[in-house]
Amino acid sequence: MVSGRESDYSCKIIVEKDHPVWYDYLNRPVNGSLCINCKMIWRMEDTDMKFVYGSSKTGSVSEALKNVREPSALFFSVASEDMLGRVALEIEKAFPGVASIGGGGQAYIDREFFDTGITVIAMKGTIRVVADVLEEASVMPIKYIRRLENAVREVGGEPGKTACFDICSAGTDVRAVTTLSNFLCPLGYDLAGGTSNSEAVACNGKVYKDACAFFIFRNLSGKIKSYKENIYIHPKGKGKQFMVTEADPRNYRIRSLENISAEKVYTSELGISRDMITRQTFKNPFGHVCGSETYIVSIKGVEADGSITTFRPANRLDFLAILSMADYREVVQDTISRIKNDLTGVSAVLSVNCLFRYIMFNEDQYWDSYLTEMCRSFGHAGMVGVGEHYNTQFVNQTMCCLAFE
Repeated sequence: MVSGRESDYSCKIIVEKDHPVWYDYLNRPVNGSLCINCKMIWRMEDTDMKFVYGSSKTGSVSEALKNVREPSALFFSVASEDMLGRVALEIEKAFPGVASIGGGGQAYIDREFFDTGITVIAMKGTIRVVADVLEEASVMPIKYIRRLENAVREVGGEPGKTACFDICSAGTDVRAVTTLSNFLCPLGYDLAGGTSNSEAVACNGKVYKDACAFFIFRNLSGKIKSYKENIYIHPKGKGKQFMVTEADPRNYRIRSLENISAEKVYTSELGISRDMITRQTFKNPFGHVCGSETYIVSIKGVEADGSITTFRPANRLDFLAILSMADYREVVQDTISRIKNDLTGVSAVLSVNCLFRYIMFNEDQYWDSYLTEMCRSFGHAGMVGVGEHYNTQFVNQTMCCLAFE
C-alpha cells in the first residue's frame, strides 16, 4: 500500500499490478477523481515521486529526520567524513530495511543549499528501490556484479522505467561507471550519479571504503530518464580538435597533443600564460569528442615537463577540443524544456552538480537563481560532486540527473 492523503474515512491508494488504484472509504474504486462520500479529491500527483528533506547543522540524525515519514529511499550527505558511519547507522535504525546511500559533500533540495552538518533527502512515491554496493571499486568492482543483477531483478527491471543512481568514493569513478554501465545500458536502463567528496560511502547502514553505492529505481507511475547538461560549446561551431599523441591515463596526465606539449597547445590557443591554466578551466575546459557528443575534461594542474593533469583520464588517440562557455542561463532553460517535453508530468529530478559548476555559479551570483529555476518546474534535489556519471561516461564540470514522470 502506498500512502496518499487520507481523510477520516480512510480513503487510500493501493498499487495493483504496478498501477495505482484509488479506493474510497467503502473500498470502491474512484478512478482518481472526487470521492462523493468524503469529498476527498484524489489526483495522479498523489502517487508521484516526492522529496522530503531534513538537515542538522550539528549532525543530529533525529533532528534531520523529524519530518520524514514512511520513505521509499533515503539519500544523505555529511559535511565531515568522520560522521559518515554514525549517521548511516542511525538512519538505518530509524528506518530499518529502507534503502539508503550517502557520502561526503554538499546537498540541495528545491531552493535550499546545505554545506554543514548532515542533510537527508527522503524519496516517496510509487517506486520500487533497492540499494547495494560494489566494493573494491578502484580495482575490480566486477567481482560484485551479482549485487547489481539481484537489485535489478528485485525491482522487476523494465526498460524506460528502471534506472540507477550511484555515488562512489573518490578515485573509483572510471571502473565503477564502466562496471555499472556495461550491465545496465545494454538492457535499456539509464545511469546518473557522481563522486563523493570522501574516501568512503555508506549503504544500508554500513560504511565502505573504495566502493560505489547505488540505488536501482523502478518507477511504477511512468518513465525514468537520464540527462546531462553541458554549459560549454565548441568555439565557432565544431572548432579545432587535437589528437592526444601521448598520455598517461592511469595518472590522469595528457603529455602531448598533435606531438606538441599539452601546455604549449593550451596556452597558445587561448593566448594565456602557464600560470593561468588551472584557473582557466572554469571558462575553457577540454572536451572529449565522441561522435556527436562531447564530454568535459577538467584541468587539475601543469607539470614541469609541459604535461597537463586532469580530473578525468584521456587516452592516446582521443580527440580533445578546447571549449568555450555558452550562455549557461539559456542552457539551463533548454535542459528544463527538454525534460518537460520528453516526459509527461515530471514529478522529480535527482541530480549531481559538479563542484566546479557550483563554484562558478556561486561566484557569478547565479547559484540561488539556478536552484530556483530548477524547482520552479519540478521537485529538484541532489548533491555537489567531484565527478559526474552519465550512462557510459565519467565526466567533469557537468550536471547529470534522473528525471521521474
